[in-house]
This record gives sequence, structure tokens and C-alpha cells, in this order.
Amino acid sequence: RDSRYFAMERRGVKYANFHEEPPALRPPKIPMKDLMLALVLFVVGTVCLLCGANVFFKTSLWESLPLNILGGLCFIPGAYHSFIFLMVLKKVPGYSYDMIITYQQ
Repeated sequence: RDSRYFAMERRGVKYANFHEEPPALRPPKIPMKDLMLALVLFVVGTVCLLCGANVFFKTSLWESLPLNILGGLCFIPGAYHSFIFLMVLKKVPGYSYDMIITYQQ
């Protein structure tokens, strides 16, 4: 950077560093299919885990095992992707839609 930049910055010029990185014209489009898939996995996983816990406490481990496995397999990716979507929607720095794995080309 040259001295003109620092002089402009000291004087309070509003757009002193505008040439470095222009602002985005539009926010990125929300991948709705991926958002819905993440929410469905999260809800199905939560319901299966709760049902598995209920069956475990009422009957036995062996009868609750399929529900707990299915619940875990749905809950973990659903919670992970839902958290990323939440952070992107809250505009937390460091989170973007690029972090979400999509299978569309």
C-alpha cells in the first residue's frame, strides 16, 4: 500500500479500500434442497433417537438398537449441516454455503 492510502484513511475517506475487494452485488442463493434435506435428517434423527431411548428404558437394549443406530445416522449429518446453515444465515464470518456438500453438478 502506498502513503496515499494511509493519508486517505486518516482523513476518514469512506471508500479508501474500495478497490481491494468490491462488495457482492447479491447475497448467495440459498440451496433450498440441501436446507430441507438437512432439516429432515435432523428431525428424523431426533425422533428416532428419542423413540430408541423410550424403547430402551421400557424394554431392552437389543430392541432399541435399530432405532438408535438409524437415529444416529440421521442426526449427526443433519445437525452438522443445520448448524452450518444457521451460521451462514446469521452471517457469522468464516461460514459459507461452500462448506455444505452438494451432489448436484
